[in-house]
Amino acid sequence: MLYSILPAAVALYFLIAGLVVQFMFSNHQSHFAFIILCITTFSWQLTWAILFQVNDPELADILIKIGYLFIFFLPTSIYHFLVNISHSRREIHYVYLSYAIACLLAILLFTTDLVISGHYQYYFGFYPKAGQLHIIHVLQTAIVTLRGLYLVYKKQRESSGLFKSQLRYCLLSLLIYILAAVDYLCNYGIEFYPPGIFFITIGLSVFLYALLKMELMTSFHQVFTQVHDKGVNLLKSLAENIAHELRTPLAIIQMDAKSAKSQSSPYLLDNIINTANHANFIINMLLTNLRSSIIDAADFKIYAAKDCINKALDTYPFQKDERKHIVYNNNIDFYFRGSDIMLIYIIYNLISNALYFIAKAEKGNIEIWLEHSDNINLIHFRDTGSGIPEDELQHVFNDFYSSKPEGVGNGLGLGFCGRVMNSFGGSIEVSSSENKFTHFILSFPGIDRQ
Repeated sequence: MLYSILPAAVALYFLIAGLVVQFMFSNHQSHFAFIILCITTFSWQLTWAILFQVNDPELADILIKIGYLFIFFLPTSIYHFLVNISHSRREIHYVYLSYAIACLLAILLFTTDLVISGHYQYYFGFYPKAGQLHIIHVLQTAIVTLRGLYLVYKKQRESSGLFKSQLRYCLLSLLIYILAAVDYLCNYGIEFYPPGIFFITIGLSVFLYALLKMELMTSFHQVFTQVHDKGVNLLKSLAENIAHELRTPLAIIQMDAKSAKSQSSPYLLDNIINTANHANFIINMLLTNLRSSIIDAADFKIYAAKDCINKALDTYPFQKDERKHIVYNNNIDFYFRGSDIMLIYIIYNLISNALYFIAKAEKGNIEIWLEHSDNINLIHFRDTGSGIPEDELQHVFNDFYSSKPEGVGNGLGLGFCGRVMNSFGGSIEVSSSENKFTHFILSFPGIDRQ
């Protein structure tokens, strides 16, 4: 019973290893070959665990033949795995030849005594006795093992990075596996408990580690590449948006500057200044949006909401008759703890979006009003432009989501608003009806000004 514990434990170990590779990773050829390794080792060791417990010689001979059936295929399955992992596709016909030899030995195993000729009875139990042709199996094992060692060594010299590291682990595991050949001495009458299973277990464990490490690092690399590509695309979109937004005011500046050069006109000079201010405003908006991911609440102070709204309306670069669309009821005020600059830029974002959708609908106004109570304070921002479709409403606070045409919006604005309001201890909510209205509510916790 004692001598059966180790092979039983090893059998269980390789069963689990095979299942892990089968269910956790893709069906790549190298994975399939490793699963064959696990199946042959599991079956062989489970048979040996039973063999070391039986007392009936006839039953022992049957178990020996079953166990050796899997042993015949073990060297070839390792060779198969090494061929696949080293990408030596031209070698595959030699793998099939080795499988064919293993099949021939298996036929001889069950029909003659030329490969296995009965058994020895050692202190730990029955053990296979080598027949006259057993040496063919030993030579086959030596050839495919050395050939696999050469293929992996050659490939790792040509490789680099993670793949080179994986191949080096395979070299190490194969060198450990070779030490298992000591078990063949037991087949020729030398009595000792076969230690080869230790070397095979360690060697195949290193195989497993190399396989899993490569898969995990490859998966990580793929995820990193996807994130990197997404980041590059987002930066590209942002750059396109900046170029689009700045092209118009710069063109106006250029045109007015040429006119001002030929004629002295205060109107043109004022227009140049206002347009330059608008361009600077766009840059400040984009930079503030990008920096909003780093908000330090330690810098927050107490401000009056009315002052922030007034400043936002006074400094927003309205074009032509845009200002007339805004109706602001400033009869109520409240105080909040946060950043006045951040709140002003929230108002900027809401004004910018509302004016875009009002222009799109060719109708509408913007209403702004405040509510004050002991526990909660609100800023209402409602426009009667084109509204937001219901299927888009749930996404409006996602970073980089925009319902505007490509090049018009970068999707930073409302995500920025949400982060800032959260940092204030408040929130921002939206409701909308398409072609009717959009209503944003900014909520602030009530504070004691003292």
